[in-house]
Amino acid sequence: MYFWKNKKGEKLSFKDFIKHWQKGIEGITPLQSIKTQMGGTKITMLGMFLGLCVSIYGWRNLWWVGIILIGALLNTGIQFLGLRQQKKLLVNLEEQFKETDEDDKDSQETNLEDVGEGDTFKTHALKKSKSSLDTSNSLEKEKEVKQNE
Repeated sequence: MYFWKNKKGEKLSFKDFIKHWQKGIEGITPLQSIKTQMGGTKITMLGMFLGLCVSIYGWRNLWWVGIILIGALLNTGIQFLGLRQQKKLLVNLEEQFKETDEDDKDSQETNLEDVGEGDTFKTHALKKSKSSLDTSNSLEKEKEVKQNE
């Protein structure tokens, strides 16, 4: 008995389906997870709102359900706001990672242009580290001079 098909249209047994499903779940990104949680939270809030409407309609017998639903709706709304903040943070992080990857590629290209003829990578790296140490030492000396004045 086959109920599931994969993307190629082949029939899958329950065990095969579970294996494919598990691989897909393990490969989910944090941003995809947040988006899914936000969708589920929206549906939950809609259900609570509709339940609140029903409990208001039958207020004499269901007033206690209304109180519970109001509290749960507030709690779920705060959870949704937190998820939205996490989504914004993750989107910003991904943009920063993309920018740093582009900057790294650009800096690698310029560093290769700075290498002189006959220089090995090791000697070029030593020159670079020495020049950066020299600049940091000069900055420290400038700070000391300003403090002494």
